[in-house]
Amino acid sequence: MISEKSSSDYSKGVRMRKFLVTLILVSTVISCSKDDGMDDNILNGTYAKKFNIIHYKTNPMYDVDKKTFEILSFDYAKDNEHIYFGNKIIAGADIQSFVLVGDYMSKDKNHVYYREMILEGADPETFFAIGGEIPKYFSDRKKIYNREGKPLNINISKFRILLENYVIDDKNVYYDGRKISGADINTFEPLSDTYSKDSNRVYMENRVLEDANPATFVIVADQSRKKSEIYTKDNRYVYYYGEIMEGADPETFVQIGNIYAKDKNHIYESKQILDIDMKNYKIWENGIYIKDKTKVYWGGTLVEGVDVETFEELGEENLAKDKNHVYSGDSVLEKLDPALLKYIGGPYYLYKNNILYLGSASLLGKKRKLETDIDGKNYVYMGDELIKDKKHVYYAGQRLKEVKPEELNTADDARKLKKKIIDGLLGIQKQRK
Repeated sequence: MISEKSSSDYSKGVRMRKFLVTLILVSTVISCSKDDGMDDNILNGTYAKKFNIIHYKTNPMYDVDKKTFEILSFDYAKDNEHIYFGNKIIAGADIQSFVLVGDYMSKDKNHVYYREMILEGADPETFFAIGGEIPKYFSDRKKIYNREGKPLNINISKFRILLENYVIDDKNVYYDGRKISGADINTFEPLSDTYSKDSNRVYMENRVLEDANPATFVIVADQSRKKSEIYTKDNRYVYYYGEIMEGADPETFVQIGNIYAKDKNHIYESKQILDIDMKNYKIWENGIYIKDKTKVYWGGTLVEGVDVETFEELGEENLAKDKNHVYSGDSVLEKLDPALLKYIGGPYYLYKNNILYLGSASLLGKKRKLETDIDGKNYVYMGDELIKDKKHVYYAGQRLKEVKPEELNTADDARKLKKKIIDGLLGIQKQRK
């Protein structure tokens, strides 16, 4: 049985997964949004120029050669003399032969590095990443390493990847580099990035779900028919992130919306039973709010004072409105008139002629202005938090320095541009409003 704490932590992590890139990028912008001397050289989500000094997050890099400074990725950079991980010099790294291998793995002709440290014993000539856009395993053809540079006790000649998080050799199965004790390699089957089973047991990550029946265990699909991993069930129980939901009926249990579920008796949010009329309820496409004829819930929280009849969810950012108010979660955003607020797409909204960015880091407007520099009369939302007007392209409400509007015309253009942003290869400019 998974502990209350581990299940709760895991739940929070999964719910925030889609916000991670925005949080990383915007956190730098938030810290620089005051009048603190920041110029228009926010170089990417982690590197910036402040008072003509290069910074990594809030750490000044006094000895960097600004004329030759070049960003290699989100956390790596170089000048004419050094390679940097964050604001730390990778001592002795050879600039000419240095390459990135994974998130925190790199190498040159002499060494393999984890972050700024030499990975002793690893062979740079043969060192490579195994699988995936964000690899979790590495090898130099003598050993297998996890993403923290730790050599694993795996038989390299029998090593196979089953799924992104799961690998196997001739004796054991591993989840994210950790052995799944007792797993039967002959009948082992990954079910998702988190759940797996063999003929004897069901596993959540590398832990056994003691009560689960492997013969009937399934992941409950969400409304888009994807395996969301929030709810699972077998012939005896329903589980919320590995914890038994006492009283839930597995035969009739289905997920509705992104976070809600129901059986023949109740509607649930996590393990909580909601006081909702099962014959007269509504969930919107984003699936964060649910209502019946008399009440509205945001997750498991009752939204107080709402006009139920006119209440509607607005887009993807935990935002909603009724005839009287705009809501973020269960809180009222007092400064916004609901009659003037229009959803555009992603985290963007039109308010009068202003484009608002209401992504997770600015949701309540406490640490950052909601308004952007985007032209509210001439804009096109391109998806993936990318939007353009006639003069500029913006990501997460911030202007991209090196991209022109005519370069962003298709969904494929947006995907390629988003990848460059995630890799830390594009800079943004501070808002001027």
